[in-house]
Amino acid sequence: MPSWGVGGVQVRIVDIASRLGAGFSHRALSLDGRYDALARAADGIDFAAVDLPGPPPCGLRASRRAFSALLGRMPLDLLCTYNWGAMDWALAARMRRSTAAHLHFESGFGPEEARRPLVRRSLMRRLALARVHALVVPSTTLRRVARDHRWVKADRIRLIPNGVDAAFFTPPPRRATASGKPVHIVSVAPLRREKRLDRLLRMVAALSAERACRLSLVGDGPVRSELERLAAALGIAGKVHFAGTLDDIRPLLRGADIFAMTSETEQMPNALLQAMASALPVVAFAAGDVGRILPSEQSVFLCSQEDEKGFVAALRALADAPERRRALGDANRRHVCAAYPMTRMVEAYRRLYEEAVGR
Repeated sequence: MPSWGVGGVQVRIVDIASRLGAGFSHRALSLDGRYDALARAADGIDFAAVDLPGPPPCGLRASRRAFSALLGRMPLDLLCTYNWGAMDWALAARMRRSTAAHLHFESGFGPEEARRPLVRRSLMRRLALARVHALVVPSTTLRRVARDHRWVKADRIRLIPNGVDAAFFTPPPRRATASGKPVHIVSVAPLRREKRLDRLLRMVAALSAERACRLSLVGDGPVRSELERLAAALGIAGKVHFAGTLDDIRPLLRGADIFAMTSETEQMPNALLQAMASALPVVAFAAGDVGRILPSEQSVFLCSQEDEKGFVAALRALADAPERRRALGDANRRHVCAAYPMTRMVEAYRRLYEEAVGR
């Protein structure tokens, strides 16, 4: 993994490992030295960090040497690599012809591939992943991209949608909305450019000129200082709470009225599933499988990427309609509980791991 810092993919893998039980032993290698997400592993689960001797490898030759050294001192049954940042390791595994089964997971794109995959990266994926047991993707959109760009043979692409622990995100009993209370909008995302939180700030500024509202941004990242300066320039710094990375986002979700998602690129965001399980209405830009995840009741609040005015209008409509917010939130929770349970995802991973190891 490029990093085992707290993030959607890292948290998902650790949560799955915790639910798989004691029959599996997991080792995590982080290329940036961060292992924060491992603290989420359940008691009794064998999930530990692996340290590489020396600095993190840079380039294929160094990655291959490091990979060979790792296998030499720690034989593996199953190698899992994650996203573009681990592609050197995927290629090193192929070149070494490791006897360990290899699964590669692609969960989304950075800003450089937000519009479309880069040709040179698609060629690299084809080369590095030519012998993988399976390429695992969470969304139908990413499955289509992988098939169309021929990252692997079509029969090796496995779609495993993300799941959510709906019981963990059960909302508290509803209370009457206080008259005159500012509408609380929340967004959960790493503070990176492709998440387009800059336009969320602009849209909240437009809404705040008409109605009392406030915004909470949950997450951290490289553009935080830019976003803070933009909030100040827009005159809404006092209405925006930069919450940073939180171990438990439930209190903020439970205190929110609307969940907003403004990303240019998404596949199957965990934050969206968690907001739905928390019975929040959603206003989002169409990206990846977001439109497929939301129930039909939400379709009017799903905007095209170019429609910022429509996004503001959707926020305004929900800000003025507490009963509609509750109805949409209830529909979202019912839908996500039925369509994306955590147990289904965990069992799909269990079958895949056992199939790969026993191939």
